[in-house]
Amino acid sequence: MQMTRAWSAFTVALVIAATVPAAGADDDGTALTAKIDGALSGAASYRVTVQGPNGFALDILSVGRDRVRVLSSAGGNTAESVVIGNAMYYRAAGNPWTANAVPVVRRARRNLLYMGAPDTKVEPLADRTEAGVTYGAFGSLAVGNAQVPATMECTYDKATFRPHACTIVLQALPTPLHVTYDKWNDPSNAVEAPPGVAPPTPPPAPSPTPTPRVPQ
Repeated sequence: MQMTRAWSAFTVALVIAATVPAAGADDDGTALTAKIDGALSGAASYRVTVQGPNGFALDILSVGRDRVRVLSSAGGNTAESVVIGNAMYYRAAGNPWTANAVPVVRRARRNLLYMGAPDTKVEPLADRTEAGVTYGAFGSLAVGNAQVPATMECTYDKATFRPHACTIVLQALPTPLHVTYDKWNDPSNAVEAPPGVAPPTPPPAPSPTPTPRVPQ
């Protein structure tokens, strides 16, 4: 049961983005997609925070390509997941840490946006101004758990192409999710295994398939 909740939190944290009609823009969708993807994959670390209805919240810290920490809250329950390579550490509030070996998560494609579908591209939208700062913008289809369809609109830094904030509307939710990206390459970003918790025992390597003998 704990692993089911852990995978649920981790799956929510690592879903990805796709495409919606654009409203006038300076950049072709293919080129913009590559720039957004490049900004995410080229970052040493960054944080994604998600706010939703009924107290749903995620705080996702990504460091490098194989370290992720997820703090989740929903319905008054909290949990924490840490993934380092193929080791996952998980605990629900008031419970001890557990450690389990899991398959290394492999991206379906280069798109690393939170809640996006694979093999699709973002579509440019008109620039937007927030608190006196002008951001680029794009629209996209999105996908939630159990492949629930959704749409998103995001803003991004026009100099670095790093995502800034997104609003995601899922068909299954009455109110949208609000997503922010921050702490880019912050030296304080770190994802470490919980102290005092032994790493999981890796699963045994599969036995080699015997070579069939060819009759002489």
